[in-house]
Amino acid sequence: MIQKVKNILKTRKVKLFFLFLLCSGLAWFINNLSDRYASTTSFEITYVNPPDSMMLVKASKTDIDVKIEAVGFRFLGLQLFKKDLKIDLSTVQKEGSTFFISPQDCKKQLDRQLKGGTRLLETDGDSLLFEFYHVISKKVPVISQLKLDFPQNYLLDGVLNIEPDSVTVKGPKNEVSAIVEIQTAKTELTDLTADFSMQVALVAPSGMQHTTFSDNAVLVKGGVSRFSEKVLSVPVTVVNLPEGVLVQTFPNALDVLVKANLEVLKELKPSDFELVADYDSVSQNNQNVLGVKLVQKPKYIHAANVLKNQVDYILKRE
Repeated sequence: MIQKVKNILKTRKVKLFFLFLLCSGLAWFINNLSDRYASTTSFEITYVNPPDSMMLVKASKTDIDVKIEAVGFRFLGLQLFKKDLKIDLSTVQKEGSTFFISPQDCKKQLDRQLKGGTRLLETDGDSLLFEFYHVISKKVPVISQLKLDFPQNYLLDGVLNIEPDSVTVKGPKNEVSAIVEIQTAKTELTDLTADFSMQVALVAPSGMQHTTFSDNAVLVKGGVSRFSEKVLSVPVTVVNLPEGVLVQTFPNALDVLVKANLEVLKELKPSDFELVADYDSVSQNNQNVLGVKLVQKPKYIHAANVLKNQVDYILKRE
């Protein structure tokens, strides 16, 4: 008996019957989806545009039940792909210490965002209630926590560039007032022989629960050059001499060890530097020695050091 039923199901007529049954069922389903229905569904809510100097702390709802009218296809799409609707907080009202958006305003905002022939019939009728913090804002500098490691004869050429070099913090006064800077994440770059550029995350200070930052990361850039050293003999100038007095220093020039990239070193001259000995310092000791300081050097070199920081002297009367 079972074998007889199996043989009947394998016949061409039976297969055609089930095919027509499937097609008619599908046509009925599609026809019903094209009709308009009124039903209840739920939307998630995102709150945007809080009032100036205010920060949203808590809202009475994160989703809302509404009754809408739409074709069946639209209902099916809403079930498969949840839609996120926005509530504009710039329209918030205040009564006493309570901030709220009325059901009427809420319905208007939501209805404007529904598309595809969908019409909002009614909401749950509740006002949306909010808690806000009064906030302040200020700019604070970004401090790099990068550790740079260079092979021998390679150094950072110039300064480390951070873009942006400051960020705006916004939050409750008790939190923002305590922030004087914001640091980058600790990052180590090793064996640097070429210019570098990288995004580095910012690390928010602990305890900043309600404070926001205008940027969560910064771009850190730096130039890397091969450096060498050069010794220049720079004349010593004595200042603050009494009238009618001349001074002779021994030696009259000192060696300055300069570290810079090779191209810069080729162009450097002793006149790019200035060594000064201040005669006023003599009164502080009785030795015939003047301390020497490097008071001028090019900005584009890495370092310059006087190999000997004092000279002997004798005075001459005019």
